[in-house]
Amino acid sequence: MIKKIMLATFLLCFMFLFYFNLSADKIDNLIKNVPGLEKYKDASAVNVYNSIELTINPDYSFEKKVLYIKKILTFKGKKAFSDLKLPYHAEFEKIRLGNCFTITPEGKRIPVPENQINDLNTRSSIMNPLINYRETIINFPQIDPGYFIVLEYTFTNSRREPVTGIEHFQEANPFMYKKFSIKFPAQFKINTHFDKNKFTFSKEKKGEYNKYVWEIRNSKIIKNENNTPFYLISGNPVAYSFYKDWKTFAREKLDKIKNIEVDGSIKKLAKEVTLGCKSDREKVLAVYKYLAKNFNYQLIVMSHLDFNPQPLTEFVKEKKGCIKDFVALFVSMLKSVGIKKIYPALTLHDYQRFSEIQKKLAIDDLMERVCVFWNNQLFHPGKSYIPFGFCLYEANVIIGNDNFDMIEFQHPNRVLEKKTFHYVMDANSALVSVRFELADDLNLQFRRIFMDQPQVRRKIFFNRMLREKSARLVHGPDFKNFDKINENLEMEFKLKYEDMLTRQGPYTYFKIFPPFFYMDVSLKDRENDFQIFNKRYSRDEFILELDDTYNFINPVNARRYEYNLGGKLAYFSLNSYSKAGKIYLTREIFIPEAIIKRENYREFKKFIQKIQNPINNMIFLEKNTPDQ
Repeated sequence: MIKKIMLATFLLCFMFLFYFNLSADKIDNLIKNVPGLEKYKDASAVNVYNSIELTINPDYSFEKKVLYIKKILTFKGKKAFSDLKLPYHAEFEKIRLGNCFTITPEGKRIPVPENQINDLNTRSSIMNPLINYRETIINFPQIDPGYFIVLEYTFTNSRREPVTGIEHFQEANPFMYKKFSIKFPAQFKINTHFDKNKFTFSKEKKGEYNKYVWEIRNSKIIKNENNTPFYLISGNPVAYSFYKDWKTFAREKLDKIKNIEVDGSIKKLAKEVTLGCKSDREKVLAVYKYLAKNFNYQLIVMSHLDFNPQPLTEFVKEKKGCIKDFVALFVSMLKSVGIKKIYPALTLHDYQRFSEIQKKLAIDDLMERVCVFWNNQLFHPGKSYIPFGFCLYEANVIIGNDNFDMIEFQHPNRVLEKKTFHYVMDANSALVSVRFELADDLNLQFRRIFMDQPQVRRKIFFNRMLREKSARLVHGPDFKNFDKINENLEMEFKLKYEDMLTRQGPYTYFKIFPPFFYMDVSLKDRENDFQIFNKRYSRDEFILELDDTYNFINPVNARRYEYNLGGKLAYFSLNSYSKAGKIYLTREIFIPEAIIKRENYREFKKFIQKIQNPINNMIFLEKNTPDQ
């Protein structure tokens, strides 16, 4: 018996040594003659070899085996990859490490010491108890340009839900070789999306399993440029899903929220909260305010969200939960007081809606949030700083109605910033009274930043945001309606300019307050498309009063610049008139979210440069003479 055990142990050791030596030989061959900065001048590292094998079981649990070899090219690459983090959801995911070492340019292997591999809670999980995320952190020793990283690990998931994902084959660093395979039971139907002209793709059937394999060699890098679209749009992704479509996905998820039985105590609460409301809108607002004021919102990771809400009676008692609980209670309370056609809904990432993948494939990572759809509005209940009836700008939304319809939701195209500036000039100084009205995203941002801050801190933060070094804040900011979540946020403040005027040759001029607008178009040409991530719609009015020292040379000449963004007209307009010794100046900017193709970038750049021309913000004066 002992001899048999010794023989078995010897065979296992022999097989392990044989495998290790084979792997070592393979690695040595792979890292021979790997190019550096001479070929990849814009890269910080080279992905020499990447292999990802995904095996899906009949119950949708799965295992993913990953092996990659990376060559560090620059100190930026050293900073980015010397500490690698492998995140996982601790409730149903595990990570098991295999080979893990660095290789010097001379070929010496340096294993990662045990004390440089740690498993910790993520920052978000420490701050939010419902996010059960951990990460395995690997600190590779002695990494410098020219070194290689070798990492092998196995990732397992026991969640048992249809598997979805996106594997990217193009990024800021090149792939010399990458292989991705999915092995799955033959009875499963998989939906995929990829560019067939860029991959070597194969599929085969082995027994009761199908296997799909994608391979790519020497993929181009995506140069790091500002406003480059996400890799889903600008890159070379392989997307896959075992859901038939978004309707199937939403029906499975949202049914858990929309079909909850409403307890009598919840109906009673709803009647109490909406007592005295005269319209459906007043009822919706009353419940929205009640939840925002009395409940604690807890963050959750959308892609791993279990859509089963906690019992509503427990939620009301504990007064804390995540978005699924708020949506379930919000919908249930309003249904019980007669609100019709109110549904839970899923919004998909608005920035990525320009990719055809988003509509075609139901993928967990493409979800943005769970919200409520009613009266062609979206609601995100539970947070006091989120304006009533606001939930993103434009996005693909799946509504939890009977048909689980997907719509291209468009937020009302209204002015986001209305600002009034009243300049009262006195010789070389000016007192400027300012009033802001902020809607939608800006309403949300300012509420989130300033609502719960003491006035002293508000003043400090606000001063930094203004970035107006030539003026000092002498009053405010005064926020007029933090308590009215259904209104645009209104605020007032005053600025004092001590040295307002600039004299240059025969001209005297001063600069009016510039728009809260900046778009980096400094590149002469682009290798990537240019994405406008946030809509800009502002309307400013300036009232300018001078003393007897100066006269306006003339009101600003009317200007209007336009640019067609795929059927939507972006524009800048500037108009003025004089009345009773005052100058009235209006400025309007509208730029929608869009993607500008790189071949159109130069034309778009000219449009933006016209808007950003400093002369648009300058008022010219002439000095009064005694005869005047």
